[in-house]
Amino acid sequence: MRRRKEASLQVLEIVHGPLPKEVHTRPSAELRAALPRLNEMIHDHPRAAVHELREWIAREPNPMLFNWLGMAYGMLGEVEALRETVRENYARNPRYLFARVNQAQMCVRDGDLAGAREALGASFDIRALLGGRRRVHVSEFAAYFYVVGLYHLETGDMEAAEGVYDLLAEGAPDETGTDELRRLLYPRLRDLFFRR
Repeated sequence: MRRRKEASLQVLEIVHGPLPKEVHTRPSAELRAALPRLNEMIHDHPRAAVHELREWIAREPNPMLFNWLGMAYGMLGEVEALRETVRENYARNPRYLFARVNQAQMCVRDGDLAGAREALGASFDIRALLGGRRRVHVSEFAAYFYVVGLYHLETGDMEAAEGVYDLLAEGAPDETGTDELRRLLYPRLRDLFFRR
């Protein structure tokens, strides 16, 4: 497992800045101009963000907007609406990596390991989900392999989970998912007493 994951890292270029615009569905100029404000709304006024994101999705169903809508529902604690948004994004945008990652994470939490494996790809190789590109944003890399690590933990395959953690520690050491997977694999005494 570790050898295959190390090989994956060697053939990917992990990008920390913006990816070229052609990588994702290109939003309209109007939406691009609204993105900073919408992102701020998610954190500061999630209820208003839900309303506005739903309007945007009706006009321009960009897969990223579904992710943001899910974040807004999460901020509001509306778990069922969040789950429905994840399912809808995956159904409408199965080629969008974050739609697959969110679906897989929901499946892992529900104990649906077959559904998680389907969303992640049977070979757990992110390259198969990137549409031929070799450049991957660090957030895509970290999110994907974090959920792969969760999957392996749920199946009890600690060696595979450790291999995924090693990959994350090398390729995305500062990402939240890397730290979270480390805590799940190697809990410290304080982590056991003071869970977040």
